[in-house]
Amino acid sequence: AISAFVVSKLQTPIYRSTIFLNVIPARPDWGLQQVVKGYMRNFGRTIQSRQMATKVINRLQLDITPEELLSKITVSPIESDLLIRVDADDYDGLIARDIVQTTAEIFVEDNEAAMLEQDKQDRVDVSVLDYALPGSLHKPKWKINVLAGGLFGALVGAVVVLILEWLESDIIRTSAD
Repeated sequence: AISAFVVSKLQTPIYRSTIFLNVIPARPDWGLQQVVKGYMRNFGRTIQSRQMATKVINRLQLDITPEELLSKITVSPIESDLLIRVDADDYDGLIARDIVQTTAEIFVEDNEAAMLEQDKQDRVDVSVLDYALPGSLHKPKWKINVLAGGLFGALVGAVVVLILEWLESDIIRTSAD
């Protein structure tokens, strides 16, 4: 448990910020909702594209490559709720928030521009459901690590005691044995 605590404290903390995008079809039509569900993964891939990463880097004036930025972003479409979850991980919680917020804003702007070419009845509106908060600690979870280290240590200790008792059970120490 102590070694798990020390290792957890030696690790560099990583903070995660999350934002949700609401994907709304123009009309409450079952067919259009099915089309939107089909587009959800495509929207996710668009958010995780190098082109989007370059736009985010330029707007935030970050000193990283698009590949580095993409390694910090995770996108998860939630088709049942017509939501897209975007997570950003960084060593600074405020930078994680800025990355995820800017990514969402740029995607919404690009989607609005693309939807201007569509018929009003067939449009798919994407909006930010709620603004991102500064990142919360994502790794390391020192409490969980200490608990796991303590349980693992107790298990290993019990196994060692059982093996030592089993090995010593064949030893004759007194005439009564």
